[in-house]
Amino acid sequence: MTYPLSGWLMTQLGPVVALGILAALAGAGALFALSLWPREDPEVVAHSYDNLPLDHPHLKGGRRHAHPFVVDDEHPRWASHL
Repeated sequence: MTYPLSGWLMTQLGPVVALGILAALAGAGALFALSLWPREDPEVVAHSYDNLPLDHPHLKGGRRHAHPFVVDDEHPRWASHL
C-alpha cells in the first residue's frame, strides 16, 4: 500500500516531503502496533490438550502443562492464557 503511495508522493511533492510523510506513517504504524500488543505477554504459557493421549511425549504425564511457547506442529496456534 505504501509502495505506490511513495511513488506518487515523490512525483507530486518531492523526495524530502515524501520521506517525511512516509516516516510519519511508519511511526503511526509502530504506535498502533504497540497499542495492540498485550501488556503481559509471558514466555511460558500454561495450556492443555484434550485430544492427545496421556502417554504422548509432549504431555509428560499431565494434560495441563506449561513451557516456553512456540508455534509448531504440536501448537498450530497461540495458546490462550487460561
